[in-house]
Amino acid sequence: MIAFVAPLTLALGAGLFSAGLLSFFDIHFFNKRSAARAAFVGGLALLVLTEFIFAASGTRFLNGQRSDLLECRLEAETALPNERHKSSLAIHAHVARCMNGFGYEWTMAQARCREEPVSTNPYCYLPKGLFDRAATELQMMLE
Repeated sequence: MIAFVAPLTLALGAGLFSAGLLSFFDIHFFNKRSAARAAFVGGLALLVLTEFIFAASGTRFLNGQRSDLLECRLEAETALPNERHKSSLAIHAHVARCMNGFGYEWTMAQARCREEPVSTNPYCYLPKGLFDRAATELQMMLE
């Protein structure tokens, strides 16, 4: 779906943006100045939205975070089989180190983490990258 919509929104956004921009140089495609400004702003908004879609489609955010956490938990339980069904600090430390290796940091900022602050709770981690962190926080807030 994105492969079909993205080129259309890019073309439409670039066209509107260009037509609106050219009106500032006395090359008019619109009868009214307000229409030219609306085209400029609308085209810019379409371009920014399309770029956000491209950025968001390449990143996994919260679902990827859950997947990474499951991988870390499996790795910890495989490495420490005698600690498996206990409330083991060794397993929790192993999971936290593994998640740090995937680029996440432990945080208790989310209410769901404060309810159950254990290393296997995906709401207790946030990505270190600024864009990924903001998108993940938004997804957590909307859930």
